[in-house]
Amino acid sequence: MNDQDELISEDEFKDVWGVYLQPSGDLFQFDDVRNQPVEHVWTIVDSGDDADGNWYAEPGFHIVNKLGYVMTRKPWSDITRAAIYFLDDFEHEPDELS
Repeated sequence: MNDQDELISEDEFKDVWGVYLQPSGDLFQFDDVRNQPVEHVWTIVDSGDDADGNWYAEPGFHIVNKLGYVMTRKPWSDITRAAIYFLDDFEHEPDELS
């Protein structure tokens, strides 16, 4: 995934971009957002790296490592960077062998 200095912070993404989810608080599914203006749709992905538990918001529709979608009130543009959606700042302990 991108260097974190190049990403929109988790707080900025939620506060400035106006992120919203389904009324239940769940991520949207493709059928929920497919007819929405693409510049308001972000795909939530995980990095696919076990050492990185972060979730990222990528502008538009993506398939790889897709968890679901969010919408934003502010539209993105071609120069919009990816955002941190969920920063995994928990301590990870190695798996113990049985």
